[in-house]
Amino acid sequence: MFKRIIWMGTGMVVGAGGAFWAKHKVEATVEKYLPEQVADRAATQARDLGRTVRAAATEGRQAMRQREQELRSQVEARTFTGARAPSSPKAARGAGVASRGRGGHR
Repeated sequence: MFKRIIWMGTGMVVGAGGAFWAKHKVEATVEKYLPEQVADRAATQARDLGRTVRAAATEGRQAMRQREQELRSQVEARTFTGARAPSSPKAARGAGVASRGRGGHR
């Protein structure tokens, strides 16, 4: 008889605890989907998306400037822009072609 009372009490405690836990979970879920909460989450996500897009654009501009600088330095390395004439005759012929232009394009 004593065992039955112990098991009956244990069952009641577990049942009451489970019911309390389930009630708490349901209330939290209902609270989570109230219109005010949904609107707040949507606004937060929109702000985060805006920050992400701005960061991506900034990073893209930095990469563009870096690549442009690399390309400009490559062009400057291939193009004679100094005050003195090239030292070799082969370079002089190349400089003359570069100054006249190719095919009339400018």
